[in-house]
Amino acid sequence: MSLQEEIMQELATEMQSEIDFNILSDMLIQLGWRKVELLRFNSREHAVDVKLWCKENIKNPWECRGSTFIFEDAVDANWFTLKWL
Repeated sequence: MSLQEEIMQELATEMQSEIDFNILSDMLIQLGWRKVELLRFNSREHAVDVKLWCKENIKNPWECRGSTFIFEDAVDANWFTLKWL
């Protein structure tokens, strides 16, 4: 496989993953999950800090993709919003 083909395959995989997350999150939001979008991360360290905080503090199911987070529990979404927005 050529370098160009590898890059195209990687981009296609990334695009499919983004589409899958959007479909999944829309479905979960319709079921009552809460969506919180950060405008952006300040740095890579900030992104790691946010996700680490979620792993340590959110006990109910949650998912994220980039700076979009969805939470099953409204209280978790509220705590996240208070901490990171």
